[in-house]
Amino acid sequence: MDKPAMASVFRMRHVPASISGVRSLGRGQADPIFHSRPLGEAIRFTAEADGQYDLSAVAISYGDRSTAPLGAREIKLLWAEYGERLMEL
Repeated sequence: MDKPAMASVFRMRHVPASISGVRSLGRGQADPIFHSRPLGEAIRFTAEADGQYDLSAVAISYGDRSTAPLGAREIKLLWAEYGERLMEL
């Protein structure tokens, strides 16, 4: 993901997003269910959940259907670039 693409996602940090593909690491534990939340919050949660959940298949969907979902690599890059600024109003 290049800088212009990351800047575009940053500008959309308030649009509704959904998280999928997060799996529990514990035996017998249910996978978490996520409700719609702002994109910046979804990125933060996912970045901070690394190590607590299996994120190998994580995807954050946002925008219209033509927008490709963010995967684990893009989420890490965005968090490294913007961090808590993704939560700003």
